[in-house]
Amino acid sequence: MKIGVLGGSFDPVHTGHLLLAENARMQAGLSRVLFMPAYIQPFKRDARVSPDDERTAMLRFALRGNPYFAQTDVELVRGGVSYTIDSLRELRAGAAGELAGDRLAFILGTDMFLMMEKWHLAAELLAEFDIIVGVRPGYAGGAHEKVERYAAALRERYGANIRLIGSSDMELSSSDIRERLTNGGSLRYLVPEDARRYLLVRAKEDAARWEHTKGVMRFAGELADRYGENRHKAELAALLHDYCKDSSGGAENNLRHGALAAEAAKAEFGIDDADILNAIRYHTTGRAHMSRLETIVFIADTLAPGRNYAEVDELRKLAETDLNRCALAVLTELEKYVKKSGYKSSRDSREAIAWLRGEGG
Repeated sequence: MKIGVLGGSFDPVHTGHLLLAENARMQAGLSRVLFMPAYIQPFKRDARVSPDDERTAMLRFALRGNPYFAQTDVELVRGGVSYTIDSLRELRAGAAGELAGDRLAFILGTDMFLMMEKWHLAAELLAEFDIIVGVRPGYAGGAHEKVERYAAALRERYGANIRLIGSSDMELSSSDIRERLTNGGSLRYLVPEDARRYLLVRAKEDAARWEHTKGVMRFAGELADRYGENRHKAELAALLHDYCKDSSGGAENNLRHGALAAEAAKAEFGIDDADILNAIRYHTTGRAHMSRLETIVFIADTLAPGRNYAEVDELRKLAETDLNRCALAVLTELEKYVKKSGYKSSRDSREAIAWLRGEGG
């Protein structure tokens, strides 16, 4: 098979990346395209980028539903400066997956292609791997002819196999996206919708709340995989579960922020999946007859990394074997804590306990 590899920081991934990959797949007859986030880009060594887990999470959201797109963490795992030749050789050898024996083609845009001889071990890269270059029809300065001449020169010097493809006329960069986000501009249609949601939640939450949200997303995703639930739905509910959490709102906000977040998920983010909305709405209390997704998000929130009460390790172990027993144990501990703190317990929690004990209808 012929596999395309598209590298970059993907901070964040945007529509231009996806269009380039899809055009390459269709026009060059690729079996699939691997998105390869860089650890340190050679030409941007001093650039500040978002943490690896955030860039890969956005990629996972962006690529969801496309059977021809996937991502590889070969450069993130290796660390250091991300030289393309090293990564492609590692992929070709099968060390980072099952690509041994497949033919690899590296995909890039015009700007990076025109400086390709400055790349690390450029001669070897051009001799060993196919190159696919996306050329925008409106690219300035008659550059299409310049690209044609440069491609011909590289073919002659290195025996390079270079294919030029038509690319989208959209001019878009990750730095444009970051600037829009900072200035409150719209990201709609510039990034995939789930990546947009991710970016907006990250921008809204403070550092501590964001770390908690990421922890809940990871745990919810792991539990979804373990119990055969839809991982994307679990991660999306976890992403938005504390969207309306306000530490200055006191006990009232603590009780109502799940319901407020569910309303915001529908009104601001266009989510109409009742299971996701209920998982957000009842993530602090649980409820009788809660679905498996609701149970997963409730447990992921109450047992997320960073929670350090006495029973948390034991409850996390229980979550790996029995969701309902774990939910019952968590709710029982929660009721004890609420009463000890002098607050009135939630009716939803009391009904959930009765239902899990087999006492409810």
